[in-house]
Amino acid sequence: MRSPIYSSRYFIVIGIFIFLCFTGIWFFMSGKLTKHTEQISVELATKNYELKSNIIRNEFYSFIKGIDNLETLLPGIRSKNEFIKQEKIAAALLLSHPNINKGWYAIISPTDTVYKSIQKNNNLYSSSPILSHQKTWARQELLSPDSARRAGKVVTIADTLHWLVSSKHKLSNTEELIFGLDINLKELQHYLWGVDAKGRASAFVIDEKGYYVTNPYEQLIGTKMEDPSKLSAERIRLNDSVSSYEFVISPILELPVIRYYTPLNIASMKWTMVIDTPVLVVDEDTKAIEKYLMVMFISATFIILFLIAWAQAKWQREFMLRQQTEMKRQELSIEKQALSLVTERQQKDNALLQLNSLKQKVNPHFLFNSLSSLNALIEKSPELAKSFVIKLSKVYRYVLESYPNGLVTVSEELQFVNEYFFLMKIRFGEALEPLEIKISTVHMEQSIPFMSLQTLIENAVKHNMLSKEKPLKIKIESIGEHIVVTNNLQLRKDVRDSGKQGLSYLQSTYAYFGTDQFKYGEEDDVYKVYLPVLKTI
Repeated sequence: MRSPIYSSRYFIVIGIFIFLCFTGIWFFMSGKLTKHTEQISVELATKNYELKSNIIRNEFYSFIKGIDNLETLLPGIRSKNEFIKQEKIAAALLLSHPNINKGWYAIISPTDTVYKSIQKNNNLYSSSPILSHQKTWARQELLSPDSARRAGKVVTIADTLHWLVSSKHKLSNTEELIFGLDINLKELQHYLWGVDAKGRASAFVIDEKGYYVTNPYEQLIGTKMEDPSKLSAERIRLNDSVSSYEFVISPILELPVIRYYTPLNIASMKWTMVIDTPVLVVDEDTKAIEKYLMVMFISATFIILFLIAWAQAKWQREFMLRQQTEMKRQELSIEKQALSLVTERQQKDNALLQLNSLKQKVNPHFLFNSLSSLNALIEKSPELAKSFVIKLSKVYRYVLESYPNGLVTVSEELQFVNEYFFLMKIRFGEALEPLEIKISTVHMEQSIPFMSLQTLIENAVKHNMLSKEKPLKIKIESIGEHIVVTNNLQLRKDVRDSGKQGLSYLQSTYAYFGTDQFKYGEEDDVYKVYLPVLKTI
């Protein structure tokens, strides 16, 4: 008796076992490597964040340093007149920052109130009547009961934002003095572009309501920050307990970043500084391990292919012997078979049905496109990639199911079509509108040809142009005794292999079951296919 070790099934089992072993090792090492790489990336990103946040924080404090400078002059000023006499000195101190060019002051006395705006132009200082938004802010602060107060506010002027910062003091003669800075935030952003220009991190500031105060993209200043796509479930606190970070997809960069949040409290403004640092992949530490893993994986693959090829060759030899025996048996019994013309026609139609079903099951183009879409999803959206793999497996599980009479219930076919359409939607995105399904409960338990709805959806995608501007719309609905599949017409001119094999398959299937109600064609600006529902399976 021949040893079972020569049976092809044993070699296939051995090949699968080896493949699983090497795959398990690869996944284990890859997981460890990914975790280590992520830790290194976070550490490097945190250092970049600390450097960037210190730079930006120092810059903001330097913007209002002029207020501190002017406050050092106040102890020697006892009245309004003394301040006005030293106006030039006060202006030089207040506008000491090279990029801050506008300020203002107001002095309230028992007899009158003085309002003035201060400007700097090439180190020349001048005063003029105070601007309306500056005067409004000054009046508001003068009405405050606090005798000494530093405050700030962001106001919208024309097409930009202005940050008003003020300092209020009571002079020795009881007169009240308030002065401050008028900072154009878009002009300020021009300056911030040159600060740490070579740094890897991108910084912007938002107010309490989430609106941009600064942003490298100037047109976003004053708009609300868009919520990013999150890659982590929650924020992780840093050691200072007030700062945190999370992994997100930046809506602007469209790349994964580590986003840090830290308070920026300055002149009563409760702002938040947000710093995006690109996720760093440390390849230097992993190349050697990846190389060995790849060699192991390729080796396992070659071993499996060799074993399968050997087993397949052996099986083919046995299959040819069985075929020869079967042919001899048919030659001996063919003279005894007498088939009527009707039976021969039924056998022919059935053979055609089975052949077309087999063609539907073997679709390398769909598999290739699905794997291409999966490859694109793995890095961009791992969770969606997992869902994609599950859907793909369900599609092929359904395709490989055996339906001897070629019919399936409408509910089963719809469930399969939803899985299949999910894969198509991932591939074409907004160029393919969501599938619209309106099937009556009566039709759900009735029957249609196996993979008929998938065939029509595939034809619609194949023969029509798809784009975001002109998306393809597909609808499946119950009309009378038919299930009607409709799509809008925007025909392509470069379609290859347009032999209507799918429609021929459906035509022959319905003919086999004795109905001529199957029809299709253009109606107005749409293409419709009418699938008769069958009462029995």
